[in-house]
Parts: sequence; C-alpha cells; structure tokens
Amino acid sequence: MARSIKVLAALAVAGASIFCAASQASADPNPNNTGYNPIWIPLTTSHYVGVYTAPDAGSGKWNNLTLAPYTSKVYADCWVAGGNVGSDGDVWYHTTYVQQHGWLTYTGDTWTFAPYVDSATQFRNVPGLPHCP
Repeated sequence: MARSIKVLAALAVAGASIFCAASQASADPNPNNTGYNPIWIPLTTSHYVGVYTAPDAGSGKWNNLTLAPYTSKVYADCWVAGGNVGSDGDVWYHTTYVQQHGWLTYTGDTWTFAPYVDSATQFRNVPGLPHCP
C-alpha cells in the first residue's frame, strides 16, 4: 500500500512538471491585450516562412505558399500559442494577407510562425500585436 502511494505521488509530481512547462507564449508580455489590431510585418529573419492553414507546422501550407526572407511581409492581426517548431517557440501570427515580390495575396484565415517572421518582435512589443480572442 505504501509503495503504491509513493508511485502515485511520483506520477503526480511528474504530471505537474509537464503541465507547468513554460512556453514562449505563456510569457505573454501584455496579457490584457486581446482582440485584433492588423499590422504589416516585414520578414526580418533569414528563414523562409510557410503560410499554414492552422497554427501548427504539421497542418499543411495554404496553397503550398512559402515566403522569402527580407522581401516579403505578412498582414497579421493577432497571435496564438500553437505548435512548437523545434526549440524556437510556439507563437503564431494570424495572417490574412501576404506581400511577396510586390504582389499582394489574400490568404484568408492562415498562420505564420512568429519567430521566423520577425523573431516574434511584434509578440513581445507592448502594446504590440494582441492575443487572438
């Protein structure tokens, strides 16, 4: 009986440590800022940025679209915590338009990975980009 209680206690501690793991988004710099505030965000990293159908790299790209670094922009209105991409975080920008090589494309309800767009700068700015409602 005492052994089973110790095992249950160890499992409870392990579970608590998993649930308390901090993500980049859990460190929301402005937790009272929610809603929509659309802004153009230039791609300022060396990464190519996929435009995804959900805030997760496993969801698939919208029209197989990938944006080139330094020459493209995304029109984002809010952010969410989504799927992690390696150890780069889990912040995703809700994106409705992209501009690439001077061409403007309506992408609807799509997502771009914030650390690859602008090192998640607009996520960190206060008031910056709000959390999606």
